Amino acid sequence: MGFVLIQGTFAPDLGEPDGDSVRFIADDLSRWERLSGRMGRLGREDSMQLRFEGIDALEKQAIQPLADDARESMIALLGGGLRPRGYILARAFEANGRPICFPFAGEPDEADGADVFLDAARLRRSVNYGQMEAGLAYPLYYNTLFRDLREEFNVAVEAARTAGRGYWPTDSTMTGVTVRQRSDLFTIAPIWPKLWRRLETYFRTPRTLAGFLAFVRASEERADDLTTFEQKSIEHFFAVTGDSVRMRTAPENLRIVSDN
Repeated sequence: MGFVLIQGTFAPDLGEPDGDSVRFIADDLSRWERLSGRMGRLGREDSMQLRFEGIDALEKQAIQPLADDARESMIALLGGGLRPRGYILARAFEANGRPICFPFAGEPDEADGADVFLDAARLRRSVNYGQMEAGLAYPLYYNTLFRDLREEFNVAVEAARTAGRGYWPTDSTMTGVTVRQRSDLFTIAPIWPKLWRRLETYFRTPRTLAGFLAFVRASEERADDLTTFEQKSIEHFFAVTGDSVRMRTAPENLRIVSDN
């Protein structure tokens, strides 16, 4: 699959990185013009906030030390240090103007700006894959992600889950967590971060879980169930019972419909 290679410097000291996002300073700013979609604003030192394709790590406010573990693992996979050198493979900006990308540590074999085919073997060298394999990122697949890459990610998911790495020993995505108020979200066991973010937004207004599914429905976000090949409004993949919420379908079996 064709991606643009952009060399540069990762800058975890700029902003507040987490396990699936960091700022990046391209060596040649004109490379951003090669990506489709609307580019977001450059930040300090002409840095750009990246969004890692295919993965979703715990939010910074979520349970510790796991949220910090995800961030530190990400930085280590980039090469460690204050400003590690590396490159990204990207094709497009997402709706908020961030490049959707696969970051890699070190120097590539190809020239800056080259068109690169990303196969499963190269995916396994990416930071995205490393985070998934360490159990420090959940799957978050959009319909912009190619099938063979998604299936290779699932190999890492299963390996991490089987080995009990990272989040998986305490993951409660499918079994459920109790949430009565926003502050509960900072101490509950790990759950799929996309669900966590919906709950955090919902509980900014004090209320019970009774209206949560209707709140999610109002977003009009949709997802494909890859086990049945049916597309549904995303709230159909969540279940609420009293003060408990869980997923009905494992995250690796969902494909979110992109809003790009």
